[in-house]
Order: sequence, then structure tokens, then C-alpha cells
Amino acid sequence: MWKNPDKNLLAVVVIFIVIQAAYLISEFRITGHRFGVPLDDVWIHFRFAENFAKGHFFQYNLGEPTPGTTSPFWVALLSIPFLFSDNFIIPFALAISSIFFFVALVQLYKLCLKLGFDANYSLLITILTLLCGRLLWSSLSGMEITLFCLLSVMMVKCHLKEIETQKICLFNGLLLGLASITRPETYLLALIYYPLSLILLRKNLKANIGRLVLSFIIFLILLLPYPIFSYMHTGHFLPNTYEGQVGDVKYIPNFKFMVETGKMFVKDNFLILLLWFGGIAYFLRDVFRKKVDKKFLLINLWVILLPAASCIVAPNWRHHGRYLIPLIPFINVIAINILQKIYAYLTAKDEARYYWFKRAVVAIIVIVSLNSAVAFGAVLGWNVENINDQQVNIGEWLKKNLPNEKAFGMNDIGAITFITKKYIIDMGGLVTPEVFSFQKMSYEDGAKGLLKLLKSKGVNYIIIYPSWFDYIMENYSKYFIREYSAKLENNTICGGIEMFVYRINWDWINLN
Repeated sequence: MWKNPDKNLLAVVVIFIVIQAAYLISEFRITGHRFGVPLDDVWIHFRFAENFAKGHFFQYNLGEPTPGTTSPFWVALLSIPFLFSDNFIIPFALAISSIFFFVALVQLYKLCLKLGFDANYSLLITILTLLCGRLLWSSLSGMEITLFCLLSVMMVKCHLKEIETQKICLFNGLLLGLASITRPETYLLALIYYPLSLILLRKNLKANIGRLVLSFIIFLILLLPYPIFSYMHTGHFLPNTYEGQVGDVKYIPNFKFMVETGKMFVKDNFLILLLWFGGIAYFLRDVFRKKVDKKFLLINLWVILLPAASCIVAPNWRHHGRYLIPLIPFINVIAINILQKIYAYLTAKDEARYYWFKRAVVAIIVIVSLNSAVAFGAVLGWNVENINDQQVNIGEWLKKNLPNEKAFGMNDIGAITFITKKYIIDMGGLVTPEVFSFQKMSYEDGAKGLLKLLKSKGVNYIIIYPSWFDYIMENYSKYFIREYSAKLENNTICGGIEMFVYRINWDWINLN
């Protein structure tokens, strides 16, 4: 690429640098000249990574291995700066999530060229992806979202090469394996890819079956260790987060998930959303006519089946819908492909008449995306401000005022644990999975079980949102003494406006 600089990619570089700088400046001003991360989940990764670097693999509390993360690969990457110092984790996390986003954009541009888009349309798709506010937020979040975007785009690009050469690429097994330990949504992507490869390469199956099997083995070698680790320590193959956030599989779609997810895609770019719906209709029409474009088959199945599966298996739209954000590059591909087809239809009727119309539509689509980019510059800043002013604030207060306490109980475990370095009981269950059993009991028995666990671990202080523990607060709050709290003026991301530090007077509580 660098021997023959592509002007389009140079444009992407310039726009990327300008927007990333603008986002960081916005964050710096909103947070009162501080940087940080926009989710407490990022701090959870930091704690896992810190212990990982010291040889305590996937341990949040030292000596207690637990699958409390859905992204073991991201934890391993974040452990790198801890090999040298504890002071560089935030800039490192922001840097790699930003770099992965940039590389994903470059790979997306190349993918578009392979799909048959000309250079201008490839640039348009890349710019629309670059301007998506939720992806820009992700790129400076310190989360694994942009890494998963990169791996999935590269995997689809490699799949196109397989279609062209009629030969399985072993590299896709590696990409899917790395993606599977980055995000569990990869399980569905692999479930689509391998059967689809059998179908698309069926005429050369004899020559490809060995490579397909080897690709699948590579995928399994990378995938299986973490589920096995999970099963060894919890009796379940999926991480604790699945039981904590999802629980049992539902059999009907979650309507609220569909509505809330739809709202977020409308805010991204409502014109792209309309074109995507048109793309789905066009794809289904081609399926019935048996005229599906092989190059777009995997992409269409991925962007249809992941939301469909999510609204049944894991209907979670929190944190700006971050679990579906990696679909945005592919949605843009489908949308612009449909736009091209509309243009072709109109041009066939009267090219001169629709010349300026075509350019006006593109300009409007870009402007709508730019609005999303501008809006999320402020969203990122306020999210970081919230985490700093609440979780980080309380963590620093505990470290200063209660240095001799051995353990704390809490519902947001990230920043507080990372700062205090104390043993914690996760009252939500993420890294204390025995809490899940209390959640399945009656309110009375569950509350007593949780309080007994806290007492047995030497917890004298709990840090919670009271609204998350209605029964406990209604029946036991008279035994809690408020010591400190952090209240937000403008809550944009936290689970509550005010988080409280309570001292528990165990002498007053009867748990028999």
C-alpha cells in the first residue's frame, strides 16, 4: 500500500486523525482535563489483565480463577503494559482500540474493492463507517469492539478469496479462532461460515475437504481452552456474564430489544437503515429466485442472523448497543450496494436527469453520518466523566479512607477493585458466580444467602446502587450506615445516579 499510496486511503488517514483528535479534545474538556474510559467494564478487563500479567490467569480475586470476561484475548492483550508498569494501561487501551479501528477501515476499503465496488464507492462505504458515532466511541473506549470488527472484516475478505480461487484458506480458521476469544458472537459467524463454505465449494469439495477440516481444527484449538476453563470452574461452558446478563434461552423475540436496537441504528443513519432494509428484501427475493450473489451471501446472512439470534438468546442493548456495533461496516456495504442498484435503474431511464440527484443523495447520507460522529464526541466525554466521577471517585475514597479493610461488596466491580486492589464480593455475580444461586431463591432466602456470604468473607462495607437491591434495602437498610456517596448531575452510562458506600453493622443483623 505504501509503495503506491492510494489517495482514497490517504483521505481516510487524514479524516481518521482529525476526528480522533477532536474526540480526545472533547473528552478532555468535558471531563475537566482528565482522560479515562467510558465503561466500568473496561476497568474489569484492566483488573483481569493486571493479574494475568503476574501469572494469575483469569483471576479477579487472587487464587479464585473464574470466567468473568467474554473476551479472554482482549485481556491477554491488555496485560502487555502491566509487564512494565501499572501506569500506562489507559493510554495503551485507548491506543490499541483506536489502531484496530483504523486497520479495520483499511481492510474494509480493500474488502469493498473485492466485492466489486469501484474506488469511489469503496471510499464512501469506508467514510460512512469512519463517521459512525458508535464506532468512533468504540475506538476510544478501550474495549474489544474494534478488534472484533477488524477480525470479522478480514475473515469476510479472506472468504471472498476462497470463492474466487475455489480453495479454502487456512487463515480463516485462525481469524475465526482469534475472533471467538475476542467476542462469543463468533460462534454464530463460524456456524454460518463452515456450512456455507461446503455449499459454495461443493464442486471442488474433494480438493478442499482436508483444508476445511484443518481450518476447523485451528478454529477449535483457539476456541476450546476458555470454555473448558469455564466448565472446570463453574460447571458451564459459557462465561459468567451469560448467566448474569442472559440466563435461560428465550423462545420468543424480545420486542423491547428490537425497538431499542432499532432506535440506535436510526440515530446512526436512518437513510442507511432504510437502504439496509431494502437490501434484506432484495436478498430474500434473490434467495427465492435462486440468484443470490455469492460474494454478498455471507455478509447478508451475518447481518440478518446475528440480530435475529440476539433478540432471542441475548437481548442486551446496553452501552449503546455495543454487541451489534461490529455489524455496522457490513450494513454500510449492503446499503451502498442497494443504492448502486437504484442508481443503475434510474440511470438506465435517463442519465442526465438523475446526475445531480445521485450526488445529492450521497451528500445527504454523509451529512447524516457526520451528525452521528459529532453527537458521539460529546457522548464519549460524558460517559468518561460519569465513570471518573462515580466509580473512580469512590475507589479513590475507599483507598484513602479504608486502607485496612480486607474486602468489599459491590455491584460495579471495575474501577473500584482496580484502584483499591482489595478482595471483592461481586453482588451481581460476574466474578462471584455463587451469587447466581441466591438470585434463583426467594427474595428472603436470597437476601440472607448474599448477606451470609458477605459476612463470611469479612465484608464490612458495601458499595451499591440501592435500587438494584430493593428487598435488601427494604428489610436491612436500617442496619446500614451511610459513609459516602457519589452522585452524578448528568448520568449517561452508569447504572444509577448515586452510588453509596454503606457500613454494615453486623451486630444488629440476625441471619438465622
